[in-house]
Amino acid sequence: MIYPKKFLTKIYAKGLMNTDTLSKYLKTDFLYDQLPGGFISYLPDGSILRVNETFCKWMNISNEDICKLNFRSILNQASERYYDRVINPILNINCAANEVSLTFDSPNGEVDALFNAVSYKDESGGLILINASITKITYRENHELLSNRLPNQIWTISADGECIFVNEKVKDYFGEQPMSFYTEFGGVAEADRAKCHEAWKSSLEKGKIFEREIRLKGISEKEEWFFVSIIPYFNKEGKIESWFGSCTNIHKQKMLQIANYSSLSLSLTSAHKTLAENRQLFTNLAYSHSHMIRKPLANIIGLTQLLEYEELTEESRDLFKMLQTSVQELDEMIKIASNTMITPTY
Repeated sequence: MIYPKKFLTKIYAKGLMNTDTLSKYLKTDFLYDQLPGGFISYLPDGSILRVNETFCKWMNISNEDICKLNFRSILNQASERYYDRVINPILNINCAANEVSLTFDSPNGEVDALFNAVSYKDESGGLILINASITKITYRENHELLSNRLPNQIWTISADGECIFVNEKVKDYFGEQPMSFYTEFGGVAEADRAKCHEAWKSSLEKGKIFEREIRLKGISEKEEWFFVSIIPYFNKEGKIESWFGSCTNIHKQKMLQIANYSSLSLSLTSAHKTLAENRQLFTNLAYSHSHMIRKPLANIIGLTQLLEYEELTEESRDLFKMLQTSVQELDEMIKIASNTMITPTY
């Protein structure tokens, strides 16, 4: 290996005379295999051609065995779908994909990583090779640890609506299920599923927060009420990168609310019935009493009309007018109470 003069000057200055030792660590093959990042080369159909040792260690699969696999087969289900729907078309059109979050399936569990790739085409424009670098990320491990300690059900959804992570509380409630089970609302009670799906579809399209009271059905086969909230996470460009969801069990509160509502509704119905009965009773009493009073009142009215033609003193005439006014007022009140207009006969 030939080193530039500037490089050799540094070696002599530092007393590093054994250039063979340095040469070992600067060989291309050593760099490819031992650098801290993962590297993988594969064909457009996913056939793996070469992979470095770093990535093999992360995956806990030998170099020989991993080269027998298909690139898509080492992705988890959600990442495989995302790769086919989004990344593959980008590699065909732009010949590059940068900082895409993917999850790989290994015998020891999932490996979260950032995927950067460059694709190459032949003279006719056909895709012939993809070279990709894989950077392992640990924030998700911390996120999962924190999520599993929370009392609520927590999950993560990709930008296009695919469920990509659920915490242990979700698994405890629904049992071991594929991610498609959650993406397709498999845990939502049949009566709520259609409306829930439509509301989520609207939130996904508009980028709006999803909040709803929903009945869920877990391994107990018992439907329970939960408050479900899903909020979007926006990147620096203002685009939705993912969604974060949570479920809070509100079954006891909801049942109490429904019971109170039913009790209140029953009480109001009973109150309306009592009011109607009392109203009818009062009407009947008023009607009955008005007829009882009507006859003597008619006699009094007749007598006052007779007295009108009698010669009275000034003082008696004033008293007579007061009596006449009182009789007329009483007559009007009885007519209103009985809702009748009885004209007295004289």
